[in-house]
Amino acid sequence: MRAIIVRMRLRWALARVSFALAALAVAPACDAAAQPAASFLWFPPAPHVGETVSLASTSTDSSSPIASQAWDLLGSGPFDQSGPVVETTFSTPGQHLVRLHVNSADGSWNVAAEVITVTDPPALEMLPFPIVRIVGTAVRSGVKLRLLSVEAPPGVLITLECRGRGCPTKVQSVLAPSTGVGTVTVQFRRFERLLRAGVSLEVRVSKAGQIGKDTRLLIRHGKPPRRVDACLSPLGNAIISCPSAEGS
Repeated sequence: MRAIIVRMRLRWALARVSFALAALAVAPACDAAAQPAASFLWFPPAPHVGETVSLASTSTDSSSPIASQAWDLLGSGPFDQSGPVVETTFSTPGQHLVRLHVNSADGSWNVAAEVITVTDPPALEMLPFPIVRIVGTAVRSGVKLRLLSVEAPPGVLITLECRGRGCPTKVQSVLAPSTGVGTVTVQFRRFERLLRAGVSLEVRVSKAGQIGKDTRLLIRHGKPPRRVDACLSPLGNAIISCPSAEGS
């Protein structure tokens, strides 16, 4: 009889343990289901450096109202921007981590994290595009220049570099004056003279962030100068393909 009682108590204890284990196994799934579904979108979807980016929460919670939302715009800092919609800008290109912390009224919470890819803004062509003008007469020893000028937008940097024997100066740089007109004309009078064959001139018109102009002239015996027109990179330090055939 005693053995029967011991077996019954053992079975009861095992049943209680099995019930407790089953409850523990189910509990995490219930907690996860109770969490809010944190998510967000941003516009524009492919932002550029310095461009305003709007971030909007699309978070939901089927079991409890959402009480608060906070943003970490640095990816590793505090959640210090609150509200369902915020705006920000990114100062560097690359991948930027943004996090959203969502709290529901029942105390549950969740965090959404997204990587936003930011690129440099596209370079714009300098407008109106610069025009390099040269007027002269070919002679046996080279060219007699009567005019060397650049028509360009105000505020651009115009650099004239001369190589070879007989250059009046090696480099001359002029900042086009800012005026109320659309273009200004800069004249290089020191070069309006006889330039001997073999002399080369390079005119660069540049402004940070804009596609500029590069014109190269090679003085020849008894012939007009050989001329090559191209475009300058937005940094003003490299020749690139022109986006259009504007300028001459």
